[in-house]
Amino acid sequence: MLKTKIGSLDDLKKNSQFSRWINDHDILVYKNGGKIEAISNICPHFGGPIGYHDIKIVNNKPVFTCLWHNLQFCIKSGECTTHSNLVLRKYDIEVEGQEIFVYIN
Repeated sequence: MLKTKIGSLDDLKKNSQFSRWINDHDILVYKNGGKIEAISNICPHFGGPIGYHDIKIVNNKPVFTCLWHNLQFCIKSGECTTHSNLVLRKYDIEVEGQEIFVYIN
């Protein structure tokens, strides 16, 4: 796995999330409670971004909503709430001091 710096804790201060392209991966880094997590920012339905909205609670599950067609994805599993065959890739994250690193295969 390739460990790559994707940002810093300062990048999360404004909106509690940010996205960056790393090696052909559009990755959304976000705060989930006190934990920092990362997920693909590309909707598998038609390629729209799933970040840029606040995390919403739908049917007791925190979700991101795709900007293009409003599909919702569980932030914990990456699975679409209405089409189980659509799943966002999750990425491992490591925080060292103020820097955030992502692991990519």
